[in-house]
Amino acid sequence: MKLTERDIEIIQFINEFGFCEMDQIEEKFLLNKPRNYEIMRRLIKNGFVNHERIFFRRPGIYYATAKGSGYTDLPVVDRLLTNQYIHQISIIKVYLKLQQLYPDASWISERRLKHEKFYDGIGKTGHISDGIFLFPDGRRIAIEVEMSVKGKNRIEKILREYGADLSIKEVWYYCSKRVISAVTSVATKMPFVKIFSLEECLS
Repeated sequence: MKLTERDIEIIQFINEFGFCEMDQIEEKFLLNKPRNYEIMRRLIKNGFVNHERIFFRRPGIYYATAKGSGYTDLPVVDRLLTNQYIHQISIIKVYLKLQQLYPDASWISERRLKHEKFYDGIGKTGHISDGIFLFPDGRRIAIEVEMSVKGKNRIEKILREYGADLSIKEVWYYCSKRVISAVTSVATKMPFVKIFSLEECLS
């Protein structure tokens, strides 16, 4: 099977995040549902993508096989962490929303950041953001999606790391309702931190 340019773009999108649902593929590539399912069935049949249902009453997820990941510059996903499922889907949704708002900016995923950090087997300790939004003028915006409450000390430690990282212009936090006050209280004297409602962003 010869892959089309669109096929490769879909595989690259899936592997950039590790996995995704059909809804995110539809939103990213603006194809109707019958056409998307036709494409995904073909990619699955020819061994480029796997489809698996993880949770009851949730859509199945797509992830690249070793064969499919060969068309990307990231390795195949070694394991699917079910405890991070909703968080990961929310990150993809935030990314898609930001791409609509800032079409000239590019995205660096958490998977890519980790891969680059540990590629040579050394790596440095420290926090890795959920993604980096890179603007054409060189501004790097760290993106954080917070859905559960972290301890105050942990939040402060993460924000101090960002404050010391001169490559990061701002940090945009997308917080669920139960988290937004905790992050706001820590970031009051940190003007480089911008806090948004996750629910409003995804509405």
